[in-house]
Amino acid sequence: MKIISKYKDFYDFIVQDHDADLNYVRNIGLVNEYLDDLFRTEGNSIPYYSKYYGYQDTYRSRRDNGELTFDNFIFGIYPFVFSQPILRIYYKYRVNGNVENFFIILGRELVDKVLDSSIIVSQSAIDLELKKIAQLEFDKRANEHLCDYAKVHFAPHNKLADIQKSLKMHVWKVDCPDIFYKIESPVFIKYNYDLVVNGAYWDNWPEEPRIGKLKDTHYVTDISFQKLNYNILKYWYNDLFDLNTYINIENFLWSIKQEPEAKPDNKTKILAHGFDLKTSFRKM
Repeated sequence: MKIISKYKDFYDFIVQDHDADLNYVRNIGLVNEYLDDLFRTEGNSIPYYSKYYGYQDTYRSRRDNGELTFDNFIFGIYPFVFSQPILRIYYKYRVNGNVENFFIILGRELVDKVLDSSIIVSQSAIDLELKKIAQLEFDKRANEHLCDYAKVHFAPHNKLADIQKSLKMHVWKVDCPDIFYKIESPVFIKYNYDLVVNGAYWDNWPEEPRIGKLKDTHYVTDISFQKLNYNILKYWYNDLFDLNTYINIENFLWSIKQEPEAKPDNKTKILAHGFDLKTSFRKM
């Protein structure tokens, strides 16, 4: 596979094919169609997107200063759709009282500690590590006088079981080849403004969607993950930095390159079954 792209990505270097029979032209495309239901399963959390009006943060105005919640970024590399967990931190902007937020990308080691079945280990991870990194980031904004100081906290009850359940809903992987055929690409991200604004692609953002007719963009295809504003592969990186990732992408491209199976006409079917067109069906 020869990859033709302005930007390199992590899987480009796994295999070097200097005599490729297959070209992958990796130019980003927009999908203005809602396909979340293809990979929605019980127990996995998907950021709320209206089919027609994009992302809806319905509860932002109700958040407290210093409140913590889990959220995720969603991406796909054929044939799987992945959820990258993030810790979202809310603060009330001192100037106008609006509720703003920022987030921290979570890695596997910390997430797995929090989700550990041992209550002692998990509580320690939450108090000493998860809240600690959140407090440090929150304090930076307080020191810049963007908000008043507050002690970071989970809502509504800060119970360990609730925290673990919420985080687990944002860590998932779904085998869903159908969405890749729908969007005609082996890689995609679920569109999020934070991932692309002022980034590598921003100055050359497509004006028209490649697929779909809805008002808002729901997915961005043929993306280079290394050129996004955040490392949304962080939790899954060890799973993805593997030869299978390259092979899966290549297999998808071969599958859509194949010619559709020809459907024989009636004459061809008759001959295939050993009959003669002139004598076998002569009218008596």
